[in-house]
Amino acid sequence: MRGFVNGASMSQYLLKPALAAAERALPSNAASRINGFHAFNGIIASREDGALQAPPEQRAAPFEIVLQAPQRAPLQLQAHAFLFALHEILASYRRISFAEEA
Repeated sequence: MRGFVNGASMSQYLLKPALAAAERALPSNAASRINGFHAFNGIIASREDGALQAPPEQRAAPFEIVLQAPQRAPLQLQAHAFLFALHEILASYRRISFAEEA
């Protein structure tokens, strides 16, 4: 698994736990470069404008995360990895949101 999100805080508090949760099904990509981008523990640290993001005409959202699974992994493992990651993203986002309100 690998992923990208804008900003160091989002990487630390949303993407990192999501990739850790996804490892229950598929390992994170440990390469220092993924598809030509700098990366660390599956987190892509840089990108070109327009790459790995929604089209500019799409309405802004609170955060935008890109998750990618290896294409050759069995489909069921990919689905489980995304499910585990999504559950963790939502739980982490709730914790962050409630912490800001306090």
